[in-house]
Order: sequence, then C-alpha cells, then structure tokens
Amino acid sequence: MTVDSFKCNFVPREEIWGIVEEFRKQHWPTGILPVDIEQIIEVELKMNIIPEHYIRQYAKIDAFIRSDFAGIIVDHEQYMDPMGRYEKRLRFSFAHEIGHYILHRSIYEELHFESPREYADFILNMPESEHRKFEWQANEFAGRLLVPKNHLQEEIWKIYIKLEENSLLEILAKEPEQVLESVAPTLAKPFLVSDDVIVKRVERENLWPPKSV
Repeated sequence: MTVDSFKCNFVPREEIWGIVEEFRKQHWPTGILPVDIEQIIEVELKMNIIPEHYIRQYAKIDAFIRSDFAGIIVDHEQYMDPMGRYEKRLRFSFAHEIGHYILHRSIYEELHFESPREYADFILNMPESEHRKFEWQANEFAGRLLVPKNHLQEEIWKIYIKLEENSLLEILAKEPEQVLESVAPTLAKPFLVSDDVIVKRVERENLWPPKSV
C-alpha cells in the first residue's frame, strides 16, 4: 500500500458504537470510571507503552501504535510530565490508537513504520478525505470507550437535578449550549476527559438538553 492509494472505508457511527460496547464488555467489564486505558493496553491487550523523547516536537503527534502491535509509542515529555498536565490528552490519544488497532488493523498490517517520523509522514500525506475518515473513526471509538453512554446519562441527570434545585431550568431551555459549556467540567470529571471531549460526546449522543426540558 502506498500513501496515494490509501483508502479508508466508511463505517457508520452506530457500527463503531457497537464495536466499542463489545470491546469494553470484553476488556473493561467492571464498568468502573474512569476507564483505565493503560491497564487495558498493558494487561488486556498485552502491549507496551513506550515513552520516546520529543516525538511531539519533531513529528507533531502525541502517540502512535506500532505497526507490529507490540506497543504504543508516546511522547516522553508529555507522558512523564511531573504535573500530570497531559493526562487527559494522553488518555484520549491511547484510546484513539486502540481505535486504530480495532478498526484499521488490516491497514496497519500492510504498513511498516520504523519511526515516529515515518508514521507522521504517512498520516500527513494521505489524501485529505481519507485522512479525515481515518481519524474521525478512531476519535469516535476513543470517545465512546472513555465516555460510556449509560454513565453519561446518569451524570447529565445529576446536573439536571442541580439546575432544577437552583431554579435554572428556564435558562437551560433558552440557552442550552451556554449551559452545557458551563457544566462541562463537572460532567467531564468522572470520565477523566477534557471538556471538549465531553461536549462532543453529549452532542454526538444527542443527550442535550435533557429530554424532560
């Protein structure tokens, strides 16, 4: 396969969601939050997490899965950050790479990346439309894996009760997007994801505003 001939087939989101639910059932059956993505990688999938220096700096990527599936290479500086500033970002990156492993395994089996630069060059030089599908599918897998819909519904209900107790339902009805932005940090906390990820999950799952409003 060459970068010019690369094709990524369309996969309906409902199909991706079904794949995620089966994956979580098999590899994270307790359903405890937050989903421990590193345990899934190292214990369940028997892959190594391999920090490598400066891949963010010179390849503009946070992480990538080896084409032999022996492990996931991650930017050392972000992974070892003593302040843990990149924890949420890297959790999503790890889940994203698992998305590629599950959804695009046949593609990776035809590729042989020897370095982060080779991987980045392939990703950045593939046709734009194919690149968008390729990344969208892995992002959708990652979001659904880290933010299970049933737990998200429970957290949204808790928010709804608080809004009701504080007489804010009228504002919710008039300004649902603004209210969602304001409660995103609270919603995101149990899942250990960024505010952007939680807003996207709420919108993709069509859970906002709560149906009772």
